[in-house]
Amino acid sequence: MTTNIPEILLLCMDRDFIAAFNNALYTTWPDHTPEKLKITPIHERLNTLPEGTTFDLIVSPANSYARLDGAFDHAISMTFSPREDYHALTRAAQTILYEKWRGFAPPGSCTLVEFPDDLKQNKYSCGWVAICPTMREPGNVCWDREVVYECVWSLLCQVEGHNRAVGEGRIGRILMTPLATGIGKVSKERWAVQTVLALRQFVDAVERPERWGNLGWKEIDKDSLEVVRTWAL
Repeated sequence: MTTNIPEILLLCMDRDFIAAFNNALYTTWPDHTPEKLKITPIHERLNTLPEGTTFDLIVSPANSYARLDGAFDHAISMTFSPREDYHALTRAAQTILYEKWRGFAPPGSCTLVEFPDDLKQNKYSCGWVAICPTMREPGNVCWDREVVYECVWSLLCQVEGHNRAVGEGRIGRILMTPLATGIGKVSKERWAVQTVLALRQFVDAVERPERWGNLGWKEIDKDSLEVVRTWAL
């Protein structure tokens, strides 16, 4: 049932974030198994990934306008855009964003952007970027108390839906970083627990359509309360 959900490479420059994620996985999803969803934390930078690492899609914790020119988005552009055309991927992303959102993708949404053909020849075999805005423009987003959960859920919806719809060109492995923990100032604890909650609940939604396709207020309140409890983290 979960075969359309991609494997996740979790890229963390700081080991403390890996520890926070592993702790959240242990406490929030104690019965998690790789068979349900394979998640591999990696303590590296994008430009120091082990030789031979490949992924189909990279997640941009972008602003709402898909400008890939700051923080991890800068690393994405430096890695995948031609040296002489730094904004090539930004232009591709903004073209799709205009078609789907008229240029402004709300925080918490996800938009899949396929690389232009000339950017697909890269050592990571990456052909997609997911624009997952955690903020309208760079700034503190601690006030947006569920934006990490919303971004992860939206990401899974888009990728799993894509994989259900296509024969070839599936997105089997994605690379993502912690969301909103840099300039967004979200704590590593809130990021970790909201990420794991979204992953766990999404897998449950795929495995139990009879529940998630017919939600009553009792189930809604139970699921919502788990997210509300992360606000204080």
